[in-house]
Amino acid sequence: MTHTGDNSRRITTPGQLAALGLLLAGIAVLARWHEGPALWGGALLGIAGVGGYFVQFDTPRGLVQSLLAAVGLCMVFMFGLQLLIGVFA
Repeated sequence: MTHTGDNSRRITTPGQLAALGLLLAGIAVLARWHEGPALWGGALLGIAGVGGYFVQFDTPRGLVQSLLAAVGLCMVFMFGLQLLIGVFA
């Protein structure tokens, strides 16, 4: 029988925090700049964050992860709104 390691539960995983960080960075860039390369850089950061959000928060476990998932969902909508403002401005 093999031992696969410690099965202790973590409150959050580094991937969840990275996804939320990428979303926050994308929102921050798009809130400041609405044209040029900064717009597209912020869009790429946000898209990476959205992808990471859907990968990392597929099944949140516990209250803390559910709250982070809810905050992340709000950030996804805010990123979408900032991207639409930047593209159509």
